[in-house]
Amino acid sequence: MSQYAIKAEHVWKEYTIRHSLEGPQTSFKAVLNAPFNWVMRRSSKYAHLKNTEDFFALKDVSFEVEYGESVGLIGRNGAGKSTLMKILSRITRPTRGIITLYHHVNSLLEVGTGFNIELTGRENIYLSGSFLGMKTSEIRRKFDEIVAFSEIEQFIDTPVKYYSSGMFVRLAFSVAVHLTPEILLLDEVLAVGDADFRQKSFIKMKELLSSGATIIFVSHSESAIKEICKRAIWLSHGEITMDGPAVSVVDNYMQSISQHSN
Repeated sequence: MSQYAIKAEHVWKEYTIRHSLEGPQTSFKAVLNAPFNWVMRRSSKYAHLKNTEDFFALKDVSFEVEYGESVGLIGRNGAGKSTLMKILSRITRPTRGIITLYHHVNSLLEVGTGFNIELTGRENIYLSGSFLGMKTSEIRRKFDEIVAFSEIEQFIDTPVKYYSSGMFVRLAFSVAVHLTPEILLLDEVLAVGDADFRQKSFIKMKELLSSGATIIFVSHSESAIKEICKRAIWLSHGEITMDGPAVSVVDNYMQSISQHSN
């Protein structure tokens, strides 16, 4: 078995951003001229009117995460954190580079990820478990523990489309951490919900780490990163600015924010 849980090698992710060349036009003249304008925008003579822009969300990102390690991803909005998490979750592919995952991944990247809103909480627990390759008997064995941790027993047979965001997070997080994750990816999901549940979640994450699981945790809360993670990676404009002990990386990041805000 590899000592690594995750290996990222020179990962780039490019998106094409589309811009509107003109405001909305609803006049009769605009409708008549629409076919002509469409042709003109695509002719070489009018190439300067191109309404797309190439944007790199990640630029040559490389790192390795050992099995059992807890790593926090920090950075401003738009730094590339969520893009990296989506690549690690296999939701999207890198434009260039290689991501290697050596173990099974559970991910919770936003409220309600992987849930069918028309199904009840009970049905979604079984659905999520089957997606993760678990047998029905395994899910049944952990079912009561999942529901108890989520603290939504009263609503477990209610369709989740009626859940509040906090209820969604409680159940989704409970499913993610109880269905034997080897690699757990969490992107800002604990920002929703009350302080008591967040603290209980942190305790559960520490239990997973002590059992050998690997956790990648995105949060804007520097205290949460310091509490959960021994290591942190600071992303800025799609590139790694700093990679090292969580306390040191977070302190440098916060100092940088303070300097820019003054």
